[in-house]
Amino acid sequence: MAEKIILGLCTSGSRLKIAVRAGQRYFQAQKKVFNQEKFIFSLVKSQLKKAGALLRGVKTVCAARGPGRFTGIRISLTLAGALKAMACAKVYTATLFEILALQAFESAHFRSWAAARTVRLVVLLHAFKDEYFCQAFLTSGLRRPRPEAEPGWLKADEMKKLLAGLKGESYFIADAEESPDIYSLAPAGAALAPASLSKIVPSYIIKAALVYKNRTLKPLYLKPAKYEMEARKHAES
Repeated sequence: MAEKIILGLCTSGSRLKIAVRAGQRYFQAQKKVFNQEKFIFSLVKSQLKKAGALLRGVKTVCAARGPGRFTGIRISLTLAGALKAMACAKVYTATLFEILALQAFESAHFRSWAAARTVRLVVLLHAFKDEYFCQAFLTSGLRRPRPEAEPGWLKADEMKKLLAGLKGESYFIADAEESPDIYSLAPAGAALAPASLSKIVPSYIIKAALVYKNRTLKPLYLKPAKYEMEARKHAES
């Protein structure tokens, strides 16, 4: 029986990230490029080749739907939508918050730290300049991290105050590959994910999408694009 081929896509950040799952085997790659739409097919094909598969053999597509760059997010979602329409591929999506939360949740580092305690996972992402996103997840007694609240979008000083005021014990995981200083937002002495987890691991694009089973292709922007903000100001004036 032929192995089921699943494709994972993330174009939300500065690095194009691709994963292919063939049966239980994972193949993954990333490339730091600006015009990711020019490189996505070659990187997808290279990972499919390693798996002994072709694009037409992809049965499921898993895509990161943000938050991130306005145009970047749409690259993955557009390809996922095209494969759904033309090849009848199933499509599942996950946010970067969900991907990072699951990476931490399934790690030995988090499990060892959390033990049997009631703790939360806090995911941090860089938005723009001195602005950041965060979302907290509940973990105790659950099979997967569950969002505690909607994502927040704050300036650095406001984010530090918010995180310092969290009740109970929290474990922080952030995309430090995109923003190396991001853990400075966490309170002093806080439990932090190691460097190996502090980035979007391509295989977890697939793992998180299959765990959360989101079917929406709607991008998660959080931070409005410039034209959206200008249109809002115009409408309110």
